[in-house]
Amino acid sequence: MKKLLFVNEYGLYPELVRALQGSGYAVTVEHMMRKAIKFIQRQNPEIVVAEFWHDSQFRDRVSNLESMLAQIEGKHAQTRTIVICDPHWQEYLDKMLQAYSVDSVLMQPVTPEALMTEVAKLAS
Repeated sequence: MKKLLFVNEYGLYPELVRALQGSGYAVTVEHMMRKAIKFIQRQNPEIVVAEFWHDSQFRDRVSNLESMLAQIEGKHAQTRTIVICDPHWQEYLDKMLQAYSVDSVLMQPVTPEALMTEVAKLAS
């Protein structure tokens, strides 16, 4: 069974998790980026869905996703990425996208249908 990782550090998305669990993927939800990176290293998921977050206290980076995206680009380039972002963070997302690529960005609020559409696009 194909693997999908949902990195959910900040928000609560029970409706999105339920939709993903019904997608035919083996879904793992991680709430800590460190554990998500370890999962990627060990399990090499086909798709990673992650929530973008910016904190002004980040000194050496723009977002919570940069270490994860560096791991994917470095050793897991076949892994597809979907980022969920609050429109409030668009400026910071754009900065991050200058350094790292993602396959899809969904602006909040994200419906289960919109997420599953993106998963289906990346799976084909």
